Amino acid sequence: MSLSTALSIIQTQINRYCIPIILSFGITGSLLNILLFSRREFRNISCCIYFLSASVGMLIAMCFGLMPRVYSVYYPDPINTINAFCKTRIYFGQCSALIYRWLLTMACIDRYTSSTTNARIRWFANVRIAYRVVLITTMILILFSIHNLFYRTINKDLCILSSVGSIVYNTIYVTTLGGVIPPLIMIICAVLIRNNLRNKRERRRTNAPLGNEDPSVRILQIRDQQTLVMLFVQIIFYILLMLPWTIFIVYSAFTSKIKHKTNNRIVIDLFIEYATETLGYAYSTLSFYLYTLTSHTFRQKLLKIIYSILKYVNRCYIHPQRIQPN
Repeated sequence: MSLSTALSIIQTQINRYCIPIILSFGITGSLLNILLFSRREFRNISCCIYFLSASVGMLIAMCFGLMPRVYSVYYPDPINTINAFCKTRIYFGQCSALIYRWLLTMACIDRYTSSTTNARIRWFANVRIAYRVVLITTMILILFSIHNLFYRTINKDLCILSSVGSIVYNTIYVTTLGGVIPPLIMIICAVLIRNNLRNKRERRRTNAPLGNEDPSVRILQIRDQQTLVMLFVQIIFYILLMLPWTIFIVYSAFTSKIKHKTNNRIVIDLFIEYATETLGYAYSTLSFYLYTLTSHTFRQKLLKIIYSILKYVNRCYIHPQRIQPN
């Protein structure tokens, strides 16, 4: 059995068995995120506006990125056979992926602004500003990714960029805006938030009477600690899952001018691209479960929603005549 045949079989089996599981967990988690963050009590928090919008972006990214792989197991892959699908799949997949990454980055910036003692900086942690930032960020990234609609084409059964200039632009654009700047901003914000929370603790201890700690202060400390843990976990998983894909994008740009690649090298490069891209989509799949594991408040709100849904379904099943049309 040749190397190309072996890697093709592995990729097909992953698409047949693993991708549907990842897709089902990811779509379920994104829908639960949207359901939770769209509640009234969360819509009044600027940070949750970014999480809500990022969850929509994750849902779109998974649909465009993973669903065609499941389809390709049973039918010819449309991304390598239909030129229009080649363009739109990469365009919408890239747009949505970069949008949710930057909205998560904006959420980290929002957390920093809300934790500072500077009133002018804290003013930016505002719901109206969050809506504007979401709109502006989405429009900018939609325009920056539009080169895929013009320069993507099918060549030798592969959906690739047709010119060297577009390859260089795509590499710089995706590497900087998708792989380098967001985690760098997240790390800086995490350090700044940690310092702000430490200063808050020191001020509370200084202002509190000796040996008589206010219970509300203890609640605020627990909430701040949960916020910091949630942020650190988010950054760690983001870097671990996105770094291989970023490295491959840079490698692909440097080796794009090599004309005489061996068949084995081409096959290996395609499989590495497939594997690193799958890892990138894994982050959007895990986001809901990371929130659930690291935030006690998130778990409480989620359990309340599930309980209310089950209670309503039970009422509909037992006493359907008591349920009003509205």
